[in-house]
Amino acid sequence: MEKAFTVNLVSYIPILKNAGIRFKEDEKTLMIGKPTAKAGYVIIVSSRTLDTPIQLTRILPILKESKAAYRIIKDQHFQYRLNAGAFGDEEAGKVLIIFPSNIDEAKRLINQIVPKTQGSKGPVVMNSQQISDVVFIQKITASGNGDLILEKPGIKQFPFAVDKTYREKKKLFGLIGRYYLPVQLLRSNSKGAIYKAINLKRFAFNWCIIKEGRPVALDDHFDRDMKDRLHWQENVHRSLVGKVYTPNVIDFFSRKGYHYLVMNFAEGISYGEFVRNELSGKRWTELNTIKKAELLGYFIQAVELVENVHNAGFVHRDVTDGNFIILDDGQLCIIDFELSYHVQNGEPNPPFLLGTFGYVAPEQINHAVPHFKEDIYSLGALLCFTLTGCKTWEYITPNLHQVRAKTMRLTNEHELTDIIIKCLSNSRADRPKIGELLVGVKRIYLQQKNQTDEKIPMAV
Repeated sequence: MEKAFTVNLVSYIPILKNAGIRFKEDEKTLMIGKPTAKAGYVIIVSSRTLDTPIQLTRILPILKESKAAYRIIKDQHFQYRLNAGAFGDEEAGKVLIIFPSNIDEAKRLINQIVPKTQGSKGPVVMNSQQISDVVFIQKITASGNGDLILEKPGIKQFPFAVDKTYREKKKLFGLIGRYYLPVQLLRSNSKGAIYKAINLKRFAFNWCIIKEGRPVALDDHFDRDMKDRLHWQENVHRSLVGKVYTPNVIDFFSRKGYHYLVMNFAEGISYGEFVRNELSGKRWTELNTIKKAELLGYFIQAVELVENVHNAGFVHRDVTDGNFIILDDGQLCIIDFELSYHVQNGEPNPPFLLGTFGYVAPEQINHAVPHFKEDIYSLGALLCFTLTGCKTWEYITPNLHQVRAKTMRLTNEHELTDIIIKCLSNSRADRPKIGELLVGVKRIYLQQKNQTDEKIPMAV
């Protein structure tokens, strides 16, 4: 299968060896010395993955002369995952963690490292105090069983100088940009926050959603980050107007290194929340015909939305239970086109990385040129979730015989299970076309629907 790109990811082990530094290696990190909580604080140096090799050559001579222990992420492969929040949102940006032996040593190290990293860029480290462009401080304590606990330090007795740019001011409830008043924080992670807000532009006074991108979040080997992803998403939404049922874009702007995409607010609940509520711990075999037909009706709407996306020339590449909203009128809309790709135009080039584990097609993880069949795999995972309520990242494995057996045991649905397994095939060629998928599920839906006179939501 043709690769969309190839990159040479660098290991940081040779850099340490060339500097004559001894270390202990584990799966993801390189440890130099034994970390302690004696100083009460740790120094964290954040970095873009592309910049880290040069950054290390500047900082390692300073650390070699000190007695401080420190930990470095092992290589660029793990650093991309680290900065993307794959090891936890609070770990993002923690490329280098330094454990000074006392406050005086911490101050000396900061005074040496800050000038060496001036003008550099890196992801914002959550629950820390930023003191310069890429240097952050966290408080460290040792628990009773010896575990080291990192948390945000209080600023009142903070022993280190903080650049005025990074002194936190008490935030009042105010505007984001010129026109948008946030009223509810819906989510916050290493990528940024998502707010429900009131749109005051031209006195609209209607609901909107603000998607924030933190500086340097989700950096990649092609000098792109969240700004590029949000800007791409803006362009996709604008091109889908009138073609796909998805929220319209209102605005896109940047402020102080943060980037914001503003869209109409989709009032409703997520597909995933609805399915979990409907199943409520029950197996598919325990549901009545009405419930089964209702769930299949919403799945059909999801497939038809993805078909519309394909007809517009795009692969969505992040079809999940969280990226469909069931609106108050019973219709579905599709959201989050951050990873999408236009097949004919070959844009973005290269495609953006990552995906949602449990839904992402194996070739997407391996950086294949995107294809519509990636979404078929994800729809198979979504159908599996619809029937079982499973955590797809645990339930779906490369052993499809095992997946088939589990699904049959939980659902007793031969035809639907066959459809799921075909969609989850490792080979794109063996997966059904989206029209074939739609016909197969609709036939089963109509069989369920014909067993009841009650009105069931159907794709419109």
